[in-house]
Amino acid sequence: MKKLLSVFLLFSFISVHAQRTIHYGVKFDGGLYKLDGEGIQSKYTLGGQIGVFGYRDFSSRWGFASELMVSQANPKKAGDFAAKYIYTSNSMANTSIRLNYLTIPLLIRYNINQIVSLNAGPQYSFLFFEDENLLTYNRVAFKRSDFAAAAGFTLTFDKLHVFGRYLWGLSDINNIDDRYKWKSQQAQLGLGFNIR
Repeated sequence: MKKLLSVFLLFSFISVHAQRTIHYGVKFDGGLYKLDGEGIQSKYTLGGQIGVFGYRDFSSRWGFASELMVSQANPKKAGDFAAKYIYTSNSMANTSIRLNYLTIPLLIRYNINQIVSLNAGPQYSFLFFEDENLLTYNRVAFKRSDFAAAAGFTLTFDKLHVFGRYLWGLSDINNIDDRYKWKSQQAQLGLGFNIR
């Protein structure tokens, strides 16, 4: 977390001293979320995000963008969950799971032209709410922090942005034990609206 904060502060410092305008606005997206790992269904489920964004170009080609988003993911428990986690699983657990994250992507922008830009960088997600009862004694099955690598594109039409992004989870978010790793993947498609 300290390294991520250091990178954010560095880019913020550079942005403040750049000679170009800061743009900001609101955005939302629909997406597909998948959690790969033992005891979890490895298939995409619907989710989404809403929040704010800001970006500044340092030159005609390069820039930096950041977002603060609230996201929801809906993975599902697999039929073999109790067999994988035999000593800790709740026999009455629901199949559906709801996870709400506060996500902060820090993205480098490469502008191909005035409309198309490519974006890539790290994303940190903090799990602030979970609706799941997978384990006995009210234990939480998911870790709070999730780091991911993000890559995608943005199409900018004056005040409107259309964007697509894919995220590969780098963190093991299984909080049950160390035998099996759970890693997330997400595909996002959405709209953003410039306020400035």
